[in-house]
Amino acid sequence: MRRGYYITPECEGPLLTFKYSGADLSLIYRYALSPLAESIVAMIPLWVAPNSITLFGLLWMITSYCIIWYYCPNLDEALHNDTTDDASSSSVVPQWIFLFNCIAMLCYQTLDNMDGKQARRTKSSSPLGLLFDHGCDSFNSILGSANWICAMGVHPKELFQIGVVAFAPMIAFYVATWEEYYTGTLILPIINGPSEGLLGGAALSLATWAWGAGYWHETGWFDLVSVVVPGFVKEALVGYLGGPVRNLDVMVLISLILLIREVGEKVMFVLKKYGVGSIATLFPMISFVALVIGVELAHPHIFLQNPRTCLHLCSLLFCEMVTQLMLNRTTCTRFNPIRLVLLPLVFLLVMPLTAEQHQDFVLGYTVAMAIFLAFKTRIVIYEMCDVLKIWCFDIVTPYYCTHEKMNGKLKN
Repeated sequence: MRRGYYITPECEGPLLTFKYSGADLSLIYRYALSPLAESIVAMIPLWVAPNSITLFGLLWMITSYCIIWYYCPNLDEALHNDTTDDASSSSVVPQWIFLFNCIAMLCYQTLDNMDGKQARRTKSSSPLGLLFDHGCDSFNSILGSANWICAMGVHPKELFQIGVVAFAPMIAFYVATWEEYYTGTLILPIINGPSEGLLGGAALSLATWAWGAGYWHETGWFDLVSVVVPGFVKEALVGYLGGPVRNLDVMVLISLILLIREVGEKVMFVLKKYGVGSIATLFPMISFVALVIGVELAHPHIFLQNPRTCLHLCSLLFCEMVTQLMLNRTTCTRFNPIRLVLLPLVFLLVMPLTAEQHQDFVLGYTVAMAIFLAFKTRIVIYEMCDVLKIWCFDIVTPYYCTHEKMNGKLKN
């Protein structure tokens, strides 16, 4: 009997009989995004693997992220454009990078909508395709968030704003996957991240391209609605933010309200139907967020000195947890809420280290997580392909024929 590390023999039956169930309730998706994807996918050759479309979409976002990372390594460099008189200064961030990010997000969204349609069109739908798609989506969550932070010129000291922008997509993604783990169906609400969220992010980047990052530090949005906002609310917001309510603060508050609404609805539904015990599988995300908050409060210099490394680390930890949850969903196995990859965060929180040691620790932790996740991804893809008898990026070549030929067993 075949023995896999992640796909054990008891996983094979559920994996072979797995059927995806889901729905996107977004009106924009139903009447605009889905028809657009349908019309484009009809022009794609039938030999193109759905996973290739997924990967091509992710490459758009990786390219955009690397470009913005080059010009905005500390996240807030775009805001300096409005305070730099010399337009030829090397510190000036070119506006076109945010236009490119807008285009990249729209391309990613369209290609992400196309991959499933291509799978159904070529009759190549599989749990591997679902897991690959979700894995790319989870990895993209920090790419998009970091680019939005740069587009708004948020300073690394503004931990609340950065925390909401970076973690809101992760939390919403995890809770949606958590709900699917129990119900067997992925339901995206009428306003959701893959549809309205990405369109909003593209519009945000477009606004920065047109008016600069300084636009998000103006107060026009709040001034417009302040006449209907109760006085005590204004005072509370100004007191907490330590200054006027900027456009970026309004964006953050809107994101937070939408997150609370969506997460609240899903959590209450699952708890009511499956009992309080289901909360245990939320423990990894809860502990992850709590540990990150604890580390930042205890050692604020870590993020100030290493903003990109910290974001990369959070992304890798999140990807490991949520993809494992999805893997357990597709194989009908129990998800272990104790994620050992989070233990170094506990060490980072409680151990008395110097600033230099903190920096070395975070860098080493990030590199180790990247290596581990890369190996885990490779092994899971290999084992799933072996069970399903398919290739990840090839839907034409028969698996058996090529597999036997590679092992020198092909009979003439």
